[in-house]
Amino acid sequence: MSGELMKRLVLCALLVAGPALAGPKEDIAAADKAFSALSVAKGSNAAFQAYLADDGRLFGTGEVPPIYGKAAAAEAFQTSSNGDPKINVLSWAPDNVEVSKDGSLGFSDGRWIFTAPKMKATGHYVTVWRKVGTEWKVAADMGTTDPQKK
Repeated sequence: MSGELMKRLVLCALLVAGPALAGPKEDIAAADKAFSALSVAKGSNAAFQAYLADDGRLFGTGEVPPIYGKAAAAEAFQTSSNGDPKINVLSWAPDNVEVSKDGSLGFSDGRWIFTAPKMKATGHYVTVWRKVGTEWKVAADMGTTDPQKK
């Protein structure tokens, strides 16, 4: 087998196996980006319901009490207008992702932006991710709000 043919075979194998070679760090980053994309498309409430673990915890930015569990989140979201993307949009992007040595837990952190007709807020977030079966679920989420400009 010629050297050139061998190089091409190795390149093809890497291209085919590339997605399978992604590790937990890349998987968490992808989950976080998909989570944000769902928030933009369907609203933050729908996104949190889709990604929150059954026993997940939401700590918000301090204006409301923490929410413990997916069922409690569903109840709280019934009276919240924050989940309608026609009225307001919450989006974010991870700046950093870390993962435990065994690959079962990790966290992402980055910046978030909330826009509504008469306001815009920004801040930082940290999301703790837990591997549940083959999916990454939100075990805990917390945000801080940047100081408002005067």
